[in-house]
Amino acid sequence: MNFDIDAAIDRDFCAAQYGDRAAFARLVAATQRMVTAVALAVTADVALSEDIAQETFFAAWRRLALMRNRASFLPWLRQVARRRALDHVRAGRYREDTSDHWDELVAQLAESRPGPAETLSTHEDAALLAQALDEIPADSREVLLLFYREGQDGRSVAALLGLTEAAVRKRLQRAKSSLSAQFLQRAGIAAERSAPGVAFTGAIVAGLALQPSPAAAVGVGLLAKLTPKAVFGAVGGLFASIGLVAGAVYWEMRGHLRRVRDAGDRRAMRRNGYVYGALMATYMVVLWRSSDAGWEQEELLAAAVAFSIAIVALAWSRARILGRRQREGES
Repeated sequence: MNFDIDAAIDRDFCAAQYGDRAAFARLVAATQRMVTAVALAVTADVALSEDIAQETFFAAWRRLALMRNRASFLPWLRQVARRRALDHVRAGRYREDTSDHWDELVAQLAESRPGPAETLSTHEDAALLAQALDEIPADSREVLLLFYREGQDGRSVAALLGLTEAAVRKRLQRAKSSLSAQFLQRAGIAAERSAPGVAFTGAIVAGLALQPSPAAAVGVGLLAKLTPKAVFGAVGGLFASIGLVAGAVYWEMRGHLRRVRDAGDRRAMRRNGYVYGALMATYMVVLWRSSDAGWEQEELLAAAVAFSIAIVALAWSRARILGRRQREGES
């Protein structure tokens, strides 16, 4: 399936935020193979992956109006699906869906009930996929599943998973090299046949009747959470953290300044301290905002590495100033 996921989100995201179920249905249809593939890559259970996808889409519907940036929609879906799938795996048991009508909705919206042969084929596909996923590298599972579910379109896979096409090809090659050609072909067919279709989309949309609209969810959330105590607590906690960091930086720099007598070195040390304090405060804000922005673990890790490198560079600069002063004192 070749489509522009960014164009699809641009077209329907704002309307869905205002409670347009048809627009949200189109978003579900465009992303449901990705969401179920992410969950399936973790759980290796087709039925459970669809239940997790259902939970994820209902959570997205409730949260939609709070998303300030439509670019965060796909990363948020991937992050929530992975986290929910990991929760199920860690729990080691199936957690019943919160909607009692899920199975009933699927049965009503399906064109016909599967016969014995079709049911057997479904079970065989599920078992085949579980075996295939067990044999390929963990970071290649989502790519392999989505590659076959998206009609072997690497560009769509890259767009849906937030990867480059080169990264998709590399992970796909690792997955293919782990399986025999015959088994890979069977696994690809199973992945394609197990992909959610119109019945899944319809069940999600029907289930929205039991969920508050995005605007209502925001209103309820604001009434429940944005009390003066909650607002001051959240913002106050952030500023208290920044204040503690600033205080720690101040006392550290004060001790260094006592050891420096040269005017030029003192100015350099103060500049270092200002940058150090601003860097640490910025890091606190980044951590505070990352959950709302829907950052994934890789993005958080990249930010942590970048800040760590900057902090080490500043520490090295301070050490040079203090070392130069110590050498001058010894001479």
